[in-house]
Amino acid sequence: PLPCFGGDMPDADENGYFFASTISDVPLNVAHKVKIGSKTIVLFKVKTDRTHIYAMSNSCVHQGTPLAGAPVEEVDGKMCVKCTGHGIQYELSSGKSIQEDGFYVQKVHSVKKKDKEIW
Repeated sequence: PLPCFGGDMPDADENGYFFASTISDVPLNVAHKVKIGSKTIVLFKVKTDRTHIYAMSNSCVHQGTPLAGAPVEEVDGKMCVKCTGHGIQYELSSGKSIQEDGFYVQKVHSVKKKDKEIW
């Protein structure tokens, strides 16, 4: 298992990725909570010129507010999730906060699409 997830984990694929969800189960432009082993993450499905999938830790690095259900919005051309606790916006691709000159950095996870699944 990957050290960032720890605990009792399902089997990983040949590249160390774990099944997270089907693409169709993730709503557009809102943080969707999934559990992989003992770790809770949020997935994002965003459509621009094509469909993009992002993943990050569910607990906001600022003060621990869950990001599940939080809205996705475009800020200065960047797709961001807005924490419902204190309004901090994190860029989906990097996890850096838009406010505080990127001081807060939310943990992002790499994802890959396999057919109609997110790993």
